[in-house]
Amino acid sequence: MVGDDGTGLSLKARLERLVAVASARSRTVREPARARPPALEELIHGRRVSNDRGEFFVVDWDTPLESLHGGVPLSRFRTLAPASVGVLSGDPALHDFDLSQAAFLDTETTGLAGGTGTAAFLIGLGFVEDDRFRVRQYFMRDYHEEAALLRGLADDLARFRHVVTFNGRTFDLPLLEARYRLNRDPYPLAEMPHLDLLPPARRLWKLRLVSCRLQALEADLLDLRRRADVPGEEIPRIYFDYVRRRDGRALLRVLEHNRVDVVSLAALAVLACQWVEEGRAEDPRDVYSLAQVLEQARLFERCEGEYRRVLETADAGLRVEALLRLARHKRRGGDHAAAAALWEQAACAGDWRARRALAIYHEHRSRDVTAALSLVEQGLADLGAWPGHELPPGLARVASDLRRRRHRLLAKRARAAN
Repeated sequence: MVGDDGTGLSLKARLERLVAVASARSRTVREPARARPPALEELIHGRRVSNDRGEFFVVDWDTPLESLHGGVPLSRFRTLAPASVGVLSGDPALHDFDLSQAAFLDTETTGLAGGTGTAAFLIGLGFVEDDRFRVRQYFMRDYHEEAALLRGLADDLARFRHVVTFNGRTFDLPLLEARYRLNRDPYPLAEMPHLDLLPPARRLWKLRLVSCRLQALEADLLDLRRRADVPGEEIPRIYFDYVRRRDGRALLRVLEHNRVDVVSLAALAVLACQWVEEGRAEDPRDVYSLAQVLEQARLFERCEGEYRRVLETADAGLRVEALLRLARHKRRGGDHAAAAALWEQAACAGDWRARRALAIYHEHRSRDVTAALSLVEQGLADLGAWPGHELPPGLARVASDLRRRRHRLLAKRARAAN
């Protein structure tokens, strides 16, 4: 057939196909190319930093020291006593810890579980510089920039005396140590005194607050609510997407999340030290917690004052705990009569621990066997420890001790009667 090319199509059909192909090509040429997504460098003011390990990206944010973060004046960095951190942490080695010379560190990572496959792609470092609080963010735009980033971070850390983190003892610092080791660089924080704010925050506020996560403390203590904040569990995915597509828009939220984390960490450290220095606690639960912190630091006169503040509250449970703490201090100081008076008050509230302590006092100090025996039996009744009752192992040992004491006191009373 004339015009047949072996495909079975007529000349007319082949011409129509060629026209359709040409038309499609023409439309492709006329359509504009899809816009390239904006890189992070185009969206935020920062700078590229180079060293002998390569290049990475740095962003700086400044906050005037005279400003407030959730009602906390950042200017207090300059007036807090260094010893406050030692009291707050319960670690005498931190007695000269100066927050104004510390680096406040927070990381954003490629995973939340840690391990050698997890890298810190963004590290926020907060510090006081002149009349401002600066947050410097070290960002690796791709995995090959990690070595340069870690070298740059180490160079900057060399000028600080201390480091502060939030849960850094179990996450941030072990992760960074592993990354430095994998990149065959010395770990710059190995000898630097470290305050992990999470344990002191729990000691100060866990009795009152539902959660002691950083953002929960931020909301409850600083009265700050983040708007449009990126959830922490989404951050690794956002970074992986950035590495694949080079779209920096979603990363802006990650940088803002990290920046606020660092500033809030600093503000909470200031607030916690203020509580230690000034006794700012008002809620009875906070007062009791502060007293325990002061007691751990062996500031007995101050902690006794806080425990006595608890006695003025309507919370019966806390009052009993404060009475027992005060009694222990009196007993350790040799004032057994004062301790007994405090145990009497706690025993009147039905506390078996106070009754047991009083029984020991009357057996060995006042030599009042009848009073001691009565208290032992009341203690056993409080525990529900008569035969047939089940007790947890700890209380079972206490009940066993009380029964032995009861047997001994009965024998003493019998001998006295003869």
